[in-house]
Amino acid sequence: MYAAYAGCMPATLSALLAHRPFLLRRLTAAPENPVVIAWAHSSDLADPSPFLVEGQMLLTTGGQFSADGSAAFASQYVARLQAAGVVALGFGTEVVREGTPGELVEACTRLGMPLVEVPYQTPFIAIARWVAEVQSTEARSRVDWALTTQRSVSLAALAGGGLAAAVRTTASGLGCDIAVFDPDAEVSTADSALSAASRRAFASIRPDVQSLLQNQRRARVDMEIGGMHVSLQTLGGSRRLRGVLALAKAGPFDAAELSVVTTLIALAEVSLERSQDQRMSLRALMVQLFELLRDGRVAAVRKALGDIPTGLPEKRFVVVSLRAEETDPALRDTLERRASDRRNRLFVVEHGDAFVLLADERRWPELRRLLTARQVRAGVSGVVDWDSLDAGLVQAARSLDRAGEHEIVDFATLVSSSFFGLLSATAVADVARSRLHSLLSTAEGRQRLFEATVWLRHNGQWEPAARELGIHRHSLRSRLEGVERALGLSLDRFQDRAELWALLAAIDMASGDVPAPAPGSP
Repeated sequence: MYAAYAGCMPATLSALLAHRPFLLRRLTAAPENPVVIAWAHSSDLADPSPFLVEGQMLLTTGGQFSADGSAAFASQYVARLQAAGVVALGFGTEVVREGTPGELVEACTRLGMPLVEVPYQTPFIAIARWVAEVQSTEARSRVDWALTTQRSVSLAALAGGGLAAAVRTTASGLGCDIAVFDPDAEVSTADSALSAASRRAFASIRPDVQSLLQNQRRARVDMEIGGMHVSLQTLGGSRRLRGVLALAKAGPFDAAELSVVTTLIALAEVSLERSQDQRMSLRALMVQLFELLRDGRVAAVRKALGDIPTGLPEKRFVVVSLRAEETDPALRDTLERRASDRRNRLFVVEHGDAFVLLADERRWPELRRLLTARQVRAGVSGVVDWDSLDAGLVQAARSLDRAGEHEIVDFATLVSSSFFGLLSATAVADVARSRLHSLLSTAEGRQRLFEATVWLRHNGQWEPAARELGIHRHSLRSRLEGVERALGLSLDRFQDRAELWALLAAIDMASGDVPAPAPGSP
């Protein structure tokens, strides 16, 4: 008679009424939503509310109604039960009185309290035991379900599917949507399982994710967004967070579901930590592969990358050069994580004193926005192909030499603004210093070079140049004859003037060695 209801579900009023041995009879209309019974307890007190807990079903024989059977008392009694969180009332007949009081039926109907009639032959203890056994069965069922789901999640990850498979299995088992945010608070689409509705919800919580990542502490935050319960959980240890796991569900997660989430968190942390270690261990290999790319062995590199988590541009790409010492670890981690997703078609490598990116032409605008937001100094080549990779490296390096703080300089812009901008290359500057050494080695010689610069800026016109320098034009002509003799040039010839201008431009742009005249100088 006391056997538990044969179903793996919480104890509900409808299941209790359906348990034939109890012969219970519903006296009020069935509620719209299922009534879950957490416990059943009996009392004939006029006010048992101090001794009740939320979610309880109260059983009574009606002793409290014998002295005062008024409708007012019944209404007050039911109202007190509702305030205490009672979800249903069972009235036992033939113990104190026959039948259920009409005023109680009327009060329960009016106030929306489910009321059932319990016949004499059904002891209250039997109902209490039934509820306890159903709850116990449900608890065991939830534990079994949690263990089975945890195993499925683990196997999905270990079978080669990695974090993405573990996320999909968890989302299916919990009936929820899951997003994995990276350290930049961006959703990792490869590792997430999202519906269109949840994409919008998760997009709105990005500031919350950023706040959690900035705090660099392990934390969990729960919130309600658009009718969805969203739970955020950081991944990784304090001061080394690897991301944030976000889950969205119609209602809060119960204990069994949270145990599955805990399993996913552990797998995600291991996976992200392993990915980080793998990226660092591949840095030396990237250098070797880069040299193969420079040797033109692109096909061999593509074949090698079949087993390595990194991308590579297609046929046309730009070369981006950053100073290695200026590239902070967080930015480097961001770029290497992007490169590890082959869909981004990005290759990153440390080359000499530069951190070099090979960015697919179609993906470069998006990457440029990232670099701009991070306020980096960078040089960018024109669009090149694999046959002109080395030319792209030179172009990116020259552009980087001309870039100011937080500035991204394109080679095309550099060339269009001034051909002489290219003369700042170290090799050219060294040649210029060597060629001008005899003049640069003395203060008088440096002054003569400055005067030559002024004269050339005035297109070789003696009068305006002398006026600017504050000397007579014959004096200026005499001084520049000394420059001609020192360099073996004839400034009457255009090509010699152009050579001198190129030498001076290289020095100006490389190191600013040519001084302005001292105040009051002749």
